[in-house]
Amino acid sequence: MKRLLLLVLVLPSFMMAQEKIGNKIYKYGEVYHSIQGSTLISFDNAKAKTMSKTLEYFSDAGAKNIKSYTSLFLPGTDVSENTFINTLEKNNIQTLIIVDIIDASEASMTRTTASAFSTVNQKRENSISSNNNGWSAKAKGKSTASSASFSTTKNANYVTELNLRLTIFTKNDGFSTPVAVVEGRATNESPDTTSDQMARRILRRMVKALDKQRAF
Repeated sequence: MKRLLLLVLVLPSFMMAQEKIGNKIYKYGEVYHSIQGSTLISFDNAKAKTMSKTLEYFSDAGAKNIKSYTSLFLPGTDVSENTFINTLEKNNIQTLIIVDIIDASEASMTRTTASAFSTVNQKRENSISSNNNGWSAKAKGKSTASSASFSTTKNANYVTELNLRLTIFTKNDGFSTPVAVVEGRATNESPDTTSDQMARRILRRMVKALDKQRAF
């Protein structure tokens, strides 16, 4: 597995012809019919929701019997190359897709949160008076109100740009070299948008572009 990941990192994609296939999505190599048969996807940085959505995107686009890496290997365990290849063989995996974060830019901003509260205190006074029918009681109420406010200020870091790389391997050559690479990026101006949300946005675009390129 480490050797495969190393191939992804040192892949000289700059030597291949680059082609724009979607909104901020580019490909290297040939993606046509590159995703066939049972498919395994590895995305180490993805949280559970992003991984689930990724499988959904590929499945909806036509990927067959799509699985996540953690469905075959326990998270955080070190898997030898022989064990990895044997497990792929045992599960009849035909296509391997590895997703990596290749670059991310961050910014910092100061956020101030204001809060306010108010209280009302009420006092009651009773008085007794007489009338033609006897005695009667009257109640008078007095109320006082007070309010206060406070604010907190803190620095917030957030991702302004995220770049992902999706690399496709196939069983045809023993998963030894990539057959295609797809790269995509997304920009962000809101500190409320997480990097995981940005990753899902890029992956959605990637799968849409792969579908148009008839990768499935």
